[in-house]
Amino acid sequence: MPKALPDLPNVPVAIDFAKTDEARKLIEVGAHSNSMIGKPFVLPPGTPKELLEALRRGFMDTVRDSQFLADAGKAKLDIKPEEGAAIQRRIEGMFGLEPSLVVKLRDILLK
Repeated sequence: MPKALPDLPNVPVAIDFAKTDEARKLIEVGAHSNSMIGKPFVLPPGTPKELLEALRRGFMDTVRDSQFLADAGKAKLDIKPEEGAAIQRRIEGMFGLEPSLVVKLRDILLK
């Protein structure tokens, strides 16, 4: 579920305004999932689970490392990583969207 920005905790996120399940799905896939994913690192289908998990752990260990974060701060980089499993669930949700909602979302995004 999308969260308010830390520096704007009282500002609602778009999905808070959805009045129907359909609207929630469209906002989730069309806005929130897209903004969460950002710039993912991807692996090909069939990557062994052990390798996938090792790479995910290594990535998260790196982006939580105090020296890495200090260097990122000096470079004025904002580091807000998402767990690989959470991104995978979002992408699977995007591909699992009902065909009728895909058409509606396409129409909305192309206007």
